[in-house]
Amino acid sequence: MSLPTLQEYQEAIQRPDLCFKDPDLRKGKTIPGVFGLPKVISGGFAGVFQVKKGKKSYAARCFLRMVDDTKKRYKAIHEFLHRKRIKCVVKFDYIDKGIQAKEKWCPILKMEWLEGETLSEYIEKNRHNRKAMAEMATKFKALVEELHNRGISHGDLHDQNIMVVDGELKVIDYDALYVPKLKGRDCSEIGHTNYQHPERRLSHFGPYIDNFSEWVIYISLKALAQDPEIWDEVEGGDQCLLFRNTDYHDPENSPVFKALNRIEDDNLRLLVDTFKDAVYTYNLEDIPSIIDEDSITRRHRRLVREVVEVPQVSMSGLKVKYTPGDSSWIWDSKEVDYKRFTSASGLVRVTAMLPLIYLIIALVLFVIDKLPSDNRVLITMGAPAIFLLLPASYQINSHVRGRHAKKRELRKLDNKIKALRKRIKQELQTITQFKAEVNNEITKLGDKIASQKNQESIELRKIESNHYSRVAEIEETIKDLKNVEKEAGKTLLKENRERYIVEKLRGHRLGAPGGPNLGLVKGFLLSILGIRSAADFIEINTSKNLFMDNGARFRLRNGGTTTIWWLKLQQIRSLRDWHKKQIKLYEGEAPKKLSSSEKKKISMKYRGLKKSLVEEKKNVKKEIQEEKKKIKESYRAQIDTLKGEIELKKKLHDIEVKKTQSNLDMLCEEINELDWGMNSIKHQLRGYSEISFTNYLRQALTS
Repeated sequence: MSLPTLQEYQEAIQRPDLCFKDPDLRKGKTIPGVFGLPKVISGGFAGVFQVKKGKKSYAARCFLRMVDDTKKRYKAIHEFLHRKRIKCVVKFDYIDKGIQAKEKWCPILKMEWLEGETLSEYIEKNRHNRKAMAEMATKFKALVEELHNRGISHGDLHDQNIMVVDGELKVIDYDALYVPKLKGRDCSEIGHTNYQHPERRLSHFGPYIDNFSEWVIYISLKALAQDPEIWDEVEGGDQCLLFRNTDYHDPENSPVFKALNRIEDDNLRLLVDTFKDAVYTYNLEDIPSIIDEDSITRRHRRLVREVVEVPQVSMSGLKVKYTPGDSSWIWDSKEVDYKRFTSASGLVRVTAMLPLIYLIIALVLFVIDKLPSDNRVLITMGAPAIFLLLPASYQINSHVRGRHAKKRELRKLDNKIKALRKRIKQELQTITQFKAEVNNEITKLGDKIASQKNQESIELRKIESNHYSRVAEIEETIKDLKNVEKEAGKTLLKENRERYIVEKLRGHRLGAPGGPNLGLVKGFLLSILGIRSAADFIEINTSKNLFMDNGARFRLRNGGTTTIWWLKLQQIRSLRDWHKKQIKLYEGEAPKKLSSSEKKKISMKYRGLKKSLVEEKKNVKKEIQEEKKKIKESYRAQIDTLKGEIELKKKLHDIEVKKTQSNLDMLCEEINELDWGMNSIKHQLRGYSEISFTNYLRQALTS
């Protein structure tokens, strides 16, 4: 249906009591704007008027253009929103006969008037407040999550369609809103180009269509929370936040992407990389939503751990399970078998007394000087032998020999334990060195993985850059082709006009009544030269040479020129004025536009070229995805091989550690057995505490 213009709506709405059927709107008053006319907020699809009734205000949305199924769409949206409570969406009523303008009833939307400011207005005021920008990013993410949870999408998310009302976010303008009941239909519009993917078409209509716009807004808010100056750097605002449509056609050379890459924030860089991947994505359904941020971050961190932080083997020491001395309490509780010297035999007593008797006799002899001098040396030399008789008898005592045997056995066990401990120390040193070597090899493999990932990233970016330069060239060619088609239409129209004028000029002969007064002779001479009517020449100019003052130089219709010198200056002027008059006469009558068949013919001529270019662009983008996939698969295979090597080294490490631990356990068990034997001998040696030479001598002398 033909809809009123914005001006016609303004004229009608000056009398709400006459133009509206809805009782709330009929009894309300419009808010005046310029020149006293009702204030209007205009958009591509509608104009919105504020109608105030008492303390409550309503928005009357009057359509400027509608798609064929607008009524059905809004009915489906209305039914969905009235069944579901969605905090960020304002409920509305679709009134089929809502307003009368120019004597015809037209549909309107009636909803609550929101007192607030658009998202872009809010950002303009608060962009230097980092905290406010961070909070707005969080609130926007919550809004998006609410829409996704309900299975709907707005279809045209941009800074003017998001309102900040009392600190909360609301979405307005539901022309492109998707609800489940509209599944299978085309969208009514593709949305604002600064917020939409370059491949967005009307056929893209589903719960995924906001995903790209979400990233545009979310990253802009996140970036402003980190660096408010970026707004001025990239000239934010003016129907955008930071990004414009041109940034999506060549991300590698985009000033916005370059500015974002300079912000030192790992999380923001991850989001920007994800968004850049979305720009390069051909299938819009593959673009993730910002509500997947946590899973994207987790996946990225997992990849970082896989690539950069390759887990190494533990350098903790192996268990050495021997506890020397821990069993002493057992031996303390055991009864000691004390050994004692029995009564000395006669031989022992004589041996004990003999040195004393020998000493007394030798002393007496020395004193009385009865001993020959040469025998003194002999007696003196025999003294030590006699004195050694008792210690010798002591050493051959069974208890003394038993104690010595125990001590020898104890030293032997101690030496064995020391040797085993030395072996344990060597085993530990060997396994520690082995662990260090394994970790060193794993580190090198991890460096190779990181290098592979870095190289993969470089190759992916190279592909994107190279291919997207091709895409840009194709788009430029398509653009040029459109201009060529446009010029072809202009050229054809010009030719049609010229043809029409020429045909008309053929009827105006030079000698006909009303023509230039040249006379019969001169008219005849001109006809001989091929100049018979106003159609035979394009223009006439005066010409001079050394011999003649005035000549007439004709530029002929057939492309040639001719100059004659026998026309008077007045005749030349008369001929020129007559020619211009005839042309001007028919210029107004000449066709001013091409016929539909001519337009169709031109369109058909270039349609095939445009179609092939569009198909080529589509194929290039598919090539990008396929080549990226191949590169990712190739590097994934290489990285998996390196990871396999790491796992193999870990397994070999575990086998070697297990083997070493088994050896250590055996050595420790042997040490514990030897230690038990040593403690047993030490316990037995406690029973020899009274076996001493002093006690032996005392026993010998007192028995």
